[in-house]
Amino acid sequence: MKRVPHALTHGGNVSIRRPFGKATIMKSRSSDRANEFQPFNKQVVIENLYKHVEYLSVNIGDRHLWKEHSLSMAAEYIESSFNVSGYAVERQTYSCYGKTVSNLIVERAGTGDGVVVVGAHYDTVPGTPGADDNASALAGLLELARLHQGSLNRKHLIFVAFVNEEPPYFGFRNMGSMVYASHLKDQKVSVDVMISLEMIGFFCREPIQKYPLACMRFLYPKTADFIGVVGNFRSSKYVSLLKKGINKHASIKAKALTAPEYFGGINLSDNYSFWHHGYRAVMITDTAFFRNKNYHQETDTIDTLNFEGMTEVVRGLYRTLQEI
Repeated sequence: MKRVPHALTHGGNVSIRRPFGKATIMKSRSSDRANEFQPFNKQVVIENLYKHVEYLSVNIGDRHLWKEHSLSMAAEYIESSFNVSGYAVERQTYSCYGKTVSNLIVERAGTGDGVVVVGAHYDTVPGTPGADDNASALAGLLELARLHQGSLNRKHLIFVAFVNEEPPYFGFRNMGSMVYASHLKDQKVSVDVMISLEMIGFFCREPIQKYPLACMRFLYPKTADFIGVVGNFRSSKYVSLLKKGINKHASIKAKALTAPEYFGGINLSDNYSFWHHGYRAVMITDTAFFRNKNYHQETDTIDTLNFEGMTEVVRGLYRTLQEI
């Protein structure tokens, strides 16, 4: 997640191993068991989340185009993790500043109609290990994919690990989610909603929570122990559904905000790319720089994260995705 986008001057061609999206959307044959859940083993989820964040933020560290091999190492780890969960991974590969980068996509067929895209970016700004921003959300993405592989869902689910979300790519054509959303639009793939996972690991019960407007402290908690569900007015239906679902299924509280797209930083993640292409999209976030003083700093390390809180976010999203 970032505050100010920077202009891009370099483009690149996109290559994809095979057409994905509209042509691959098929219903599961087991439609009579659409609400079946895989048991949620909290300890396993905690351990997996920690393992993913540790590899990305400690073993690799900062992950960006200017640190040699860091993005490819992260992509290889993500692909391997998807493979272990039983998925065949598609790479959407394109050229950026003369180097090759990739989005990684897996899909889980649903028992009914409709498509939901769940995404998280795996790059960081230079100089930060990016434990919260955004290894926490990428870890959540990997766990959601793993859990859904063992249960049935109504909607067709597409899980995407996006490259190049941070500056200088944000908002421009080399942004990974912009490349992917553009492809879906070109292929005329109808998407019910895109869910952007953006920093889901920093929670505490201290009264440190800040907001875009001071008056919001009278409407929202002062303590930094909730998960935010935010979206634009067009996406308000899914802001409400996701908030209610997390509150129903998880012990962590979800707070919702529906606002104009350029209010308070709600457009500063991969959901922006989908709004730009006319899709509904919602961001799930711990509120980033409104809470976490380690945002975009070298202190954004694994020891600052709350894995119990992260696990509850994953639990809430997992159960909710079965219902929407």
